[in-house]
Amino acid sequence: MNTFCHNPFIGLDISPEGFLKPCCKFKHDGQEPFDIKDGIETYKQSAWLKNLQADFIKGKKPKGCSRCWKQERAGVKSKRQLDYDRHKIHFDKVDLKDPKFQNISFAFGNICNLACRICDPGASSRWATLQGKIDNKKYPIYRWFQNKKIMKDIVGHTKEAIHLDVPGGEPLLLDIKEHYQYLEELIKNGKANDISLHYTTNGTNYPNLDQLAIWRKFKEIDIQISVDDIEERFEYNRWPAKWPQVFENLKKYQMLSKNNQQIRLSLSFTISAFTILYADRFFKWCIRQGLPAPWLGVVDTPVHYRPSIYPENSKQKIDSILASSKIREIKNLRDILKYNDKGHYSTFISKIKQFDQIRKQDFQDTFPELAEIIKF
Repeated sequence: MNTFCHNPFIGLDISPEGFLKPCCKFKHDGQEPFDIKDGIETYKQSAWLKNLQADFIKGKKPKGCSRCWKQERAGVKSKRQLDYDRHKIHFDKVDLKDPKFQNISFAFGNICNLACRICDPGASSRWATLQGKIDNKKYPIYRWFQNKKIMKDIVGHTKEAIHLDVPGGEPLLLDIKEHYQYLEELIKNGKANDISLHYTTNGTNYPNLDQLAIWRKFKEIDIQISVDDIEERFEYNRWPAKWPQVFENLKKYQMLSKNNQQIRLSLSFTISAFTILYADRFFKWCIRQGLPAPWLGVVDTPVHYRPSIYPENSKQKIDSILASSKIREIKNLRDILKYNDKGHYSTFISKIKQFDQIRKQDFQDTFPELAEIIKF
């Protein structure tokens, strides 16, 4: 199987903390991350990046890319594969000896209005505030994107962009003005109509008319809403979002997509210890609503929320339910259960109890079938 990935050559991921790497899935594994404050050129010319590129040219499978290798073994399309499928026409023309940053992922800090169960302070300002109160310490809220010098550096190094991912935090919060200012800079470069945009949003916000007008100057816009189940289970996973509000926005995005050829709606469903049992139901719900089939992303961190943390007897019961599904993507999730992460199960249980009390939620009432399987 081909293991080549273009992202070490043309990918630039800027994390909420302001760290630079080839893509959002890459794990540094002890390597000190490159900081946006030190300049993008420092990262681009580093011996570390040159060595990573050389590994891929030699056909190696770098350890830092383990999340993609793991998903591919489980029959789930990895970011490496998805990126190539989407941008093959551009990727096949890349000059590996003189690559330009084309596949950009740019998180505007960790500003977010939610504290989802599977998230953490590094990716959510609301989590940072909440966890700070619990631990009696201060977690950073990243606003480095407000630095004009840094933004100028980003604009200068992304003039050849063909795709822009905007994850979070929550990218569609109205008070992040730098987001749309950056898009306007791309428009000024005269290449916006060649650039596709992809948003990962929690669905609690809907753009205003001015923002929609900016979007329409780009080649295409994919609005991917993270919807980890529906109704009570959604509100448990995506606290403190309210399902009626998100469902209303979901329908508005659905209509926006139908009425605008360049705007596409997609969904992501995170496979975690909370959701794996309910994946088949959610898939079928999407079909009934006329929504696109969800992309299934598997939790890697926090490790105690991986779907493979359960004891073997519980995993066997979950496996039999997945096996009965008529949906291929759901059946493939059985391979995820083969990983042994049960050493984190006790942390999973303790976190449930801790945050159920803080948030006035009830795991057993919300997930009765799962609670029965694990004897919660």
